[in-house]
Amino acid sequence: RWRPHPLLNRCPKHCTAIMTKDEGAARPLSLKVIGPKGGQAATMEVGAGITGKELKGLLPDIAGMEPDCMSLLFQNGSRNSVKLILEDSKTLEEQGVKDEATITVRPAEQHAVARSDSFLRQSIAKNGTSSYYYAHANEKALPAEHRYVYGGEPAKLEELSPEDAAAAQPQAALAQAISSYSWADEGDFVCIYISAEGEVAAVVAAGDGKDGQVNVEFGTKSMELKIRGSPRDFALALRGLENEIVPEECKYRVSTGKRVTLKLKKRRQTTWSRLVKPS
Repeated sequence: RWRPHPLLNRCPKHCTAIMTKDEGAARPLSLKVIGPKGGQAATMEVGAGITGKELKGLLPDIAGMEPDCMSLLFQNGSRNSVKLILEDSKTLEEQGVKDEATITVRPAEQHAVARSDSFLRQSIAKNGTSSYYYAHANEKALPAEHRYVYGGEPAKLEELSPEDAAAAQPQAALAQAISSYSWADEGDFVCIYISAEGEVAAVVAAGDGKDGQVNVEFGTKSMELKIRGSPRDFALALRGLENEIVPEECKYRVSTGKRVTLKLKKRRQTTWSRLVKPS
């Protein structure tokens, strides 16, 4: 196994670790590491025989967080390759990490950004009432139907009285498509993430998911998510998934104010290289 040299040296820009080799150690790997805030990738050399947990122990300076707060993904080949979860207990070699792979560091689920530290809250703190997100500042103090105001294309109403037209207008608005999401192959499941950073209105509308705001229908090769909002609903529909899923074992989770996670249970144990087949 490769171990860090006692006099571990790192270049300030590239953070290349100098390693020593024990008898029978695994081959070396050159990795590109991207921290949770993005930016220029750092490079480091490690042994393929180290575990995911041991790799985390080498990354606090790059990631700016303690190992227990990290979640690691790896990606072999081009930027279009699928990102896979790097498990703590298995070696890099066992998990298929290749030379020149990219390691992405994310906050672990239990250490996700606190509500008070979110981009939405930082914007309100900095810009006050002129913040784009100011409407969400005191959301708990108002009834749900008075919290948010959204724009949208006008709906054409025909042969309705003014009273009926006013009552029908919210129902006439079409659901807004959810276009910003990410996904990852996580072993038994393929997970789809809809976060507040990309879809703040949809995530806010989902609430805690316990009052019927969120409905998901799973098919063997399809998935449709609907989030009930006011005055506009939100939807994500995927047809022609890469492989079959088990609808009755699929599930979803709502992390209030942070994200909606959809977990698609694989019917067969195979790695997904893409989420949806090209039409």
